[in-house]
Amino acid sequence: MNINLEQEKKILETEIQELERQIAPLQKKLQEKRERLFHVKALLPVKNGEPSVVASAERKISWAGICRQHNWPVKKDSAHRVVQRQDPKLHDSIQHHCIYDGRIYP
Repeated sequence: MNINLEQEKKILETEIQELERQIAPLQKKLQEKRERLFHVKALLPVKNGEPSVVASAERKISWAGICRQHNWPVKKDSAHRVVQRQDPKLHDSIQHHCIYDGRIYP
């Protein structure tokens, strides 16, 4: 019976790994679409001559500055994602429209 469970474990791990490989491009595409939608939403009021609440809130945030303050290396990642990963409570407390999860914080 242990042999069957070991075999099933290996099969499941392989299948999960394959699904993760397949989903990675979709996650990237979803992220790109969310980012574009965020920018479009920010530009619409500007196009109509109104101030953009989303754009003005975003201008006040320096994700890179937050990373520097906490000595969090950004490397090839985005500073926003680094803050979100390193300190989710801090991330959630900053007023912004999160392009990574589509939510608007406080």
